[in-house]
Amino acid sequence: MRATKPHRSSWFVERRDTAEAVHSRSGSRILPLQRDQGLCESRHVDGGTEHLWEEHLDPVRLASSLPSSPGASARALLEPSSDLETSGARAMDIIRSVVAAAHDAGAPSLDVLLREVERRTLYSDEHTSTQQVSRHAILELKTSLSTDSGMLDAWRAFAFPDLAQLQANLPTLEQHATTLVRELRESSPGVPCPTGMLPIVFPPGAASGCFFHEVCGHPLEGDVVARSGSYLARRLGQRVAGPWLSVSDDPTEGHGSLTLAWDDEGHPAQAVRLLTAGIVDAPLLDSRSACHLGHAPNGHGRRVSFRHPPLPRMAHTRVEPHAGDLDTLLGDLSHGLLVQHLLPRHMDLLSGDFSFYIVEAREVRDGRLGQRVSPGILAGNGLEALASIDAVGADARNLFATRGCRKLDHGPLPVSFGQPTVRFRGLHVRPAP
Repeated sequence: MRATKPHRSSWFVERRDTAEAVHSRSGSRILPLQRDQGLCESRHVDGGTEHLWEEHLDPVRLASSLPSSPGASARALLEPSSDLETSGARAMDIIRSVVAAAHDAGAPSLDVLLREVERRTLYSDEHTSTQQVSRHAILELKTSLSTDSGMLDAWRAFAFPDLAQLQANLPTLEQHATTLVRELRESSPGVPCPTGMLPIVFPPGAASGCFFHEVCGHPLEGDVVARSGSYLARRLGQRVAGPWLSVSDDPTEGHGSLTLAWDDEGHPAQAVRLLTAGIVDAPLLDSRSACHLGHAPNGHGRRVSFRHPPLPRMAHTRVEPHAGDLDTLLGDLSHGLLVQHLLPRHMDLLSGDFSFYIVEAREVRDGRLGQRVSPGILAGNGLEALASIDAVGADARNLFATRGCRKLDHGPLPVSFGQPTVRFRGLHVRPAP
């Protein structure tokens, strides 16, 4: 009778604390602290891996569910240490100051969400043990203006390593609120979204950065590449854009982005070039997809929580700076659109066909910004769109994606974008239905 091989196991322990304060027309309030805490044991058995998870609110009980070595580390990691439970007063002070600045600038209302998240994780197996504490604070601002053509909204978000650093930048945030209100009033009333092929410009650090997350990032995640499931997976090593376009995913970026030292499989987080000077370069790999493709993992195995298995996922997807700035790249456009805020609508990984909702955009006339346009649809094909990029600026900024990524319904997973000004010769635009 053949002996059965002993099962190898790994353990993933997580605690996530989330503190939120909000302001709307109905007033300001502090929401109850949310805590999610538990562990996952991954058993590597013949034919695959099974994941068994447990939710634990008591660190002592959680640690007792683990072998002695990771158990002791988990108990130390999860000892009460977070100050998020007492951060409400500071958060309300920040909100009051920002709301007052917007009111002084003429805003009838300002919606504010202030969220701070602390995540503590431990990964342990027979070879590796890694611990990580990550934290970020996000301030979202949204103002609205009623016009004859309907309600117009403007939205911005700002991220910092923690609430203390966000508060230290309060004068700058007050100025951002004032600018947001002024730009909305100056660009109103809106005009109808045009129809046809138009030059498109994405400004630096805007929510249009989700374009590269969808069109370049997801098609080069390791599980997609392993099954030849995307239009870019079939073009590794081939040119798809001009030499001025390079796109990376770098979890170590910092500066208002998602920052990680380790992935959720205990591998060092590292920058991976998706496109290098217009050529499709490398996929994002977790352990499983790396094994399938015959490569080493590159630090992109991420879990939504201890309840989910790791998958190859993006963290901070950025377009590398090149040359010029927003004013320069707008300067020679006779007519086009500056698209500031997109939301994903449809992405066909196999064909590369895509569409996005245009939430916020302004006309460009003779190199100058004009009126806001009504909601629209931006559509095209990934290969054609990447080839259409004719300029990339050097004025990169970061944006934290406040709603996260929901790949395969494993979400929302925190991600961020980095982007300078990017100009397309032409993309298809039409009014939203």
